[in-house]
Amino acid sequence: MATRHGVTDTLERCRVVWGRTDRIAAPPALRVVTDAIYRPDIGTAPWNLTGPDGALLEGAGGSQAKAEACADAVPHLYLGALAAHYGHFLVGTLGRLWPLLDWRGPPPRLLCHATGDPAALPFLAPILAAFGLTPDAVIRFDRPTRIPHLVLPAPSLKEQAFAHAVHAGLVQAIGRPFWQNAVVDGTARPAYLSKARLVAGISRLRNEAALEAALARRGVDIVYPEKLELPDLVRLFSERRVVMGTTGSAFHTAAFAAPSRRILGLNWAPHLNANFPLLDALNHTRGRYYHPVGTESGPDEGFHFGWWVPDPDAVAEDLVHRAAHFDDLDAIDADQDAARRRIAQGPLAERVARWLKRR
Repeated sequence: MATRHGVTDTLERCRVVWGRTDRIAAPPALRVVTDAIYRPDIGTAPWNLTGPDGALLEGAGGSQAKAEACADAVPHLYLGALAAHYGHFLVGTLGRLWPLLDWRGPPPRLLCHATGDPAALPFLAPILAAFGLTPDAVIRFDRPTRIPHLVLPAPSLKEQAFAHAVHAGLVQAIGRPFWQNAVVDGTARPAYLSKARLVAGISRLRNEAALEAALARRGVDIVYPEKLELPDLVRLFSERRVVMGTTGSAFHTAAFAAPSRRILGLNWAPHLNANFPLLDALNHTRGRYYHPVGTESGPDEGFHFGWWVPDPDAVAEDLVHRAAHFDDLDAIDADQDAARRRIAQGPLAERVARWLKRR
């Protein structure tokens, strides 16, 4: 079956979203706590943060160990658990940074719970640079510590749930310096973001090398996001008219890029994780996500799961067609969906539909 512009039925538009995508105009809650107490993991007791009266503010209840040290009397902005994975950082930790947008007074310390060294995260320095901070501002405590001045923000984004309006301002403030001198949409040749060289992660396309080769033969540039610094990846999203790839955290980078990015995503299932439309809405990103017909998935060492497509060459051909006709995709996909419904209803319904169209 073919539809407008020669696009075939190899790909099926993802129409079902897994999770919520609520948008909230009001800012998140913000508390200032005097003499809070932070407790790291102590033996079998998990970390927590309490007020001076012992009331739980963050983390798990249980430990009420007395403070053994006192933090400096400067503002400490609480980040919660520091996610080391890039995608988890964007949909988790980042949402605590919104108070920095209009911060007044001395620069804050950024208090977090982390098992690794925050300075080792390659994306942290360029993100904090937007607010005149460095990873040295991020601190952890290894013993129960009293914090004289704690700023405790509710997150401006929660994965698969909601985003406050202020989160759009946050990602735009971080990303603008990376792309403001770029020629937006200046490169018509699509770029494909590949996971083929990753050795671990959430998911991977097992026959991605075959898809890469088929795309390269059709003039698509293959890019490995993990080889790029965050500013370079943001600039790529801004300069390319279309960016394609399998769904993953690299696509969340579009929130930092120039507005109205065009994305073609291959998804392992017909349903789409709500994080993609949730983050796309922040920057008017035009994400179009597709499930390759006949896809199968299963266990994969080093990843939560692996999946593969039955015909990488046909998928590549379809992606290139859709990139060329991106601005018409909503109409193209509506035609394709209608044709599938007619086939599912049977030959008689299809003949009736054709007759009605002629009439």
